[in-house]
Amino acid sequence: MDTALIWGYIHILLFVFWLGTDLGVFIATAYVKNPARSFETRKTLIRIAGMAHVVPRVCFALILPTGVELTGVINVYPLTPGLRAFSWAICAVWLTLIYLAVRNPGKPIAANVRIIELVFEAFAGLGFVTYGLNSLATGAPIDDPWFAAKLFLFGLVFWASIAVDIAFRPFYAPFFEVGQEGSTPEREETISASINHALTAMGILYVLIAAIAFIGKVKPF
Repeated sequence: MDTALIWGYIHILLFVFWLGTDLGVFIATAYVKNPARSFETRKTLIRIAGMAHVVPRVCFALILPTGVELTGVINVYPLTPGLRAFSWAICAVWLTLIYLAVRNPGKPIAANVRIIELVFEAFAGLGFVTYGLNSLATGAPIDDPWFAAKLFLFGLVFWASIAVDIAFRPFYAPFFEVGQEGSTPEREETISASINHALTAMGILYVLIAAIAFIGKVKPF
């Protein structure tokens, strides 16, 4: 059995689940902007989007070690057993953080683990972007341009994910004020602006993921 095909299949499958679920999150979030819908309906849509978004987050965490394994079996870059083990350890910690956030919605622990996630994503993104750009410019340590470009884009995915989170944060206060005190033009404007910014970041994230999957499969350069 070809190990490269197995890891490649798993890698692509994670991208498919990520893209497919994020499309549903995108649509559900867009519907929340309509003030003609009842607050309970809009709240339910946000809850559904939040629950569905767990799938892309899990896929994001699993993409890292499966990508490392795929890199090793196709001999793009020499990997040590220690590096493989390290990637799976990061994945395990990352999945634990996601689990804690999902199990404790609205609690301080959920906010704290999300901050840890964002800090990790910021530095991980910087690492992949730097590594990819340096390889594209110098041919080292990755001498395959398609793989270097993939690493660079993957770094941008981390930052786009952070952008989605930051863009959506102004949404919550006015939205729950609508539920408690009623809708006003000012509140609805803030809600729509926050959602629009988040959807823009999600669109960029979607394009980046699709581009990574395309480059990894087609290897156009």
